[in-house]
Amino acid sequence: MSPMVSSQKSSSKAHMLGTPASKRNFAPDASLVLVGIRGSGKRSLGFIAAAALNRRFITEDYYFKEVTGLTRHEFLLKFGSHEFQRRDVEVLKMMLDNHRMHCVIECGLGSLTRIIQEYLRRYALSNPVVYILRDMDQIQRLLQLQDSSAKRLGNGDPYHRRCSNFEYYNLEERVPLELSLEEGTPDRRSVNYSFKLKDAKEDFTQFVRFITGATTTDPGLDSPFVLLETPPERRSYTHAVLLRFSALHNTLVDLEKLESGGDAIELCIDMWNPDAVSAVAKNVSVLRRIAKLPIIYSIDAEALGIETPVSDPVARKNSDLYFQILEYGLRLGVEYLSIHLEQDHTRLTQIVQSRGTTKVIGHFTLQNSSGISWDDEACLSIYLEAERLGCQLVRIVRPATTREENDSVRKFVDRVKALSGTHPPIIAFNIGPIGRSSQVFNANLTSVTHPAIPPSTRRGNDPQITSQDAVRALVQSYMLDPLKFYILGASVAYSISPIMHNAAYASCGLSHVYRIPDAPSLALLDEWRHDPHFGGSSVVQPWRVHVAGQLKYKSRHAEAIGAINTIMPLRASADGNIYPLSEQASRRNEAGHIAAWWGENTDWISIMVCLRRNLSPRNAISPVRTTGLVIGAGGMARAAIYAMLHLGCRKIFILNRTLSRAEEVARHFNSWASSSHTDSDAVIRVLRSAEEPWPSDLAFPSMIVSCVPENRVQDQPPANFVMPLQWLGSPSGGVVIELAYNSLDTPLVRQLRRYRQETNISWVLIDGLEVVAEQGFAQWELMTGRKAPRRLMMTEVLKHYVGENGRLDEKTVRARLDAFSG
Repeated sequence: MSPMVSSQKSSSKAHMLGTPASKRNFAPDASLVLVGIRGSGKRSLGFIAAAALNRRFITEDYYFKEVTGLTRHEFLLKFGSHEFQRRDVEVLKMMLDNHRMHCVIECGLGSLTRIIQEYLRRYALSNPVVYILRDMDQIQRLLQLQDSSAKRLGNGDPYHRRCSNFEYYNLEERVPLELSLEEGTPDRRSVNYSFKLKDAKEDFTQFVRFITGATTTDPGLDSPFVLLETPPERRSYTHAVLLRFSALHNTLVDLEKLESGGDAIELCIDMWNPDAVSAVAKNVSVLRRIAKLPIIYSIDAEALGIETPVSDPVARKNSDLYFQILEYGLRLGVEYLSIHLEQDHTRLTQIVQSRGTTKVIGHFTLQNSSGISWDDEACLSIYLEAERLGCQLVRIVRPATTREENDSVRKFVDRVKALSGTHPPIIAFNIGPIGRSSQVFNANLTSVTHPAIPPSTRRGNDPQITSQDAVRALVQSYMLDPLKFYILGASVAYSISPIMHNAAYASCGLSHVYRIPDAPSLALLDEWRHDPHFGGSSVVQPWRVHVAGQLKYKSRHAEAIGAINTIMPLRASADGNIYPLSEQASRRNEAGHIAAWWGENTDWISIMVCLRRNLSPRNAISPVRTTGLVIGAGGMARAAIYAMLHLGCRKIFILNRTLSRAEEVARHFNSWASSSHTDSDAVIRVLRSAEEPWPSDLAFPSMIVSCVPENRVQDQPPANFVMPLQWLGSPSGGVVIELAYNSLDTPLVRQLRRYRQETNISWVLIDGLEVVAEQGFAQWELMTGRKAPRRLMMTEVLKHYVGENGRLDEKTVRARLDAFSG
């Protein structure tokens, strides 16, 4: 594939990239519209979007029948094609006009007509209109079309670009290895596994929440320690993996490995031709699915032969191509867009003004031929001009010729930070081998390479160090310190947390150690408080609730739950003053005097993730309809209730062997719900026994979490709970989480597997091994401030797990990894 497109092709392809500077600033509740050809997946994605945004979902077919009283086919047979087409356009306009807010709208065949496409172009001035792409071969197989029919269908598809302002490539679902799991092993991916769109659900939920701004208004996990709530430019020593589109497109990159080793991925467009448009969209979706990292979309203007605008007509056309490619990045809803500050500022301003929720990075390379050094006033002027353009971040790099220039760049950054007022974060470092030390010490989004990227694909001044190299260098230079982490609980001898955490430390270059104390006791906290190298501790049964009452400082989530599973040190300066929380977060991985403890809870996050990931669209949570059931009344039960509340469930039942403890937990959360105005009625209700009939006026539970201890803890018996069959009445099934993992074949798991086979009702079974891994990911990120290498950590969990029946066999490990949603 040629890396450069001719002027003629560039011109003919212009209409395929949408109108430059499309508007993407909408009211928060502006209806989201989906367009695309038949078979692209609009209906399924529409259900997902409606659930993600808590909106009404309207389809063209449904609305046509609601207005005319006839289905589209019935209307066509009764009135003929001419009248049908007229009425179809009329009804589609009504549907769009009458539902401009609070909806997700699926446009069907009507979007292929020129009249509706023009109508949608105007509609896109105030609403997000998303063009759904899909592999044409997949659509042809799905619809069982002849080649000629598939070609006709495909020919009309690109015209949806002209009436939309976003694009989303709907990837085919991953197909797991066909491995027969032995009886007693988890089987979420068995033939009866209910939700086949799990990957698409996760991907599209993130996409629509981002482009509509829902992620910026959701209070979510608001804590300075929670990685998801702090963008990489606001954290310390973050890295962006530079990935060239040519290497990705030519399948030269080991994609699975990209899930760790950076805090963002910079997709650099270094080739372009008529086929590149959909290929870029597809690869952006692939990166989102595999890496689950923010994407920086940039252009290698030199590789594309794009020059700074001059009077030469060819250069002007190349500049047009540059801005078309930039606009396409905004259409894909990437988190960051890098613009070259050397380009026409009038057109760059248009791009910035049409960015929507995408952050713009103003990029400038100080070429040696320019004569501008880091010390020059012109360098600061470049930064200030990027700020005037409206850039959210500024990146300035320079090829290093001497090592002294690495000191110069640090002084330049200090000048920027000394400016009065609030200014965009600065990314500044030298490129090339001599500039590596400046790359190590750059504060955020340093460009790095990755072991998954072959050296042969790198060009010129592409980065040579990895994120692991940079972190190791920070440790060796004493900028980061080796810390000690522990786990506290009554039965932690078999814990797999140390293996999981230690493997992750080594993977990212940190020198921390995670251990099991010789004699676990809460009294150890007093001892650890005097150790400046103490980094934090996990807390498990039976101390989660007890510790919560002892700590003065804790997150609002831990406060609401009334249980803590993570203790972190709050450090203080030499005069004893505790640093502000935002600074505490940036000082993770640094030793220092401990003045107090901070309590967090990641148990609820792991349960929430497992529930949200595995609920099918049919079981989308409704505050009015959905019910949840929690078995137990300890710290994990509290976390499970809070996870359900956070997902939007407002009817939760709790069953516990000791009734008084269940009533205590119910009072706690009902009081919390009342004080937080979550609901005026009791949201937590107590079931007195397993023989009690399910309330006839409420739906059967579609979310069930068993928090019964798996081992005898104090006076509590081990897990032996089974569900009363009269409570398993959900016609669409749901999700059952068994938190026990010392045995993966508990009575509840065996019962639900049999029930599912007998009734063919789609229940998804999640065992405690997956939950403990998710909790570990969240906790590791909380403690280190870096993205967890999830697949590596899950691999270590599966390889080293030892339960009642011994280790997992190799076949089961491979199958579970294949089903793992990294």
